[in-house]
Amino acid sequence: MSEGRSLILLGAGGHAKVVAEVARASHWQVAGYLDPALMRGEIVAGAPVLGGVSDLFDGAAWLREYAVFPATGRTDIRWREFQRLLELEATVPTLVHPRAIVSSSAVIDTGTVVMAGAVIQADARVGACSIINTGALVDHDCVIGSGVMIAPGAVLLGGAKIGNNSFIAAGAIVVPGAMVGSGAFVGAGTVVAGDVPDGARITSARSRISAERQGEVDV
Repeated sequence: MSEGRSLILLGAGGHAKVVAEVARASHWQVAGYLDPALMRGEIVAGAPVLGGVSDLFDGAAWLREYAVFPATGRTDIRWREFQRLLELEATVPTLVHPRAIVSSSAVIDTGTVVMAGAVIQADARVGACSIINTGALVDHDCVIGSGVMIAPGAVLLGGAKIGNNSFIAAGAIVVPGAMVGSGAFVGAGTVVAGDVPDGARITSARSRISAERQGEVDV
């Protein structure tokens, strides 16, 4: 369905380079990037910088001609741009690398990217504008909210739940049935053995969070 379609990426940093590869592997043509930090005409990963993000939001013609994907690694910026795209009724695809493994019963919402080597198992659900990064494992019945980053090599075991706008860093493990609240940060290599409150930061390896949700974080 995406064969031959042209796509503009918002952002042209490291994350956007990987998103561009996912898009091309999924038969999208990457027309270019919008990034105010770079010079117009600069080539990034085989495509030109076309201008700044404001050029898109100020010109409805772009939205009629191209699909658009928020591709900055910053969760807050990516989420804000995604909301603006929805307001403008832009076409925002879901991008899944062909070398990802996604169950036919899994549900992935719009604006989410699934990188190469990621695995999403049966009846898992992934919200909008999220990132399932390289080699991440989302086991059966997991529920991931919107605006979430699941970093490379992170593991969410069966039935784990991740709230909106949370960040699960590389190599972290969330045990079966554990819940990570909205806006939380789980550091690299951390084992989450119980529920994590909204907004908590868990930053040391093998930190353990009380299943009683006492709101105290052992770092």
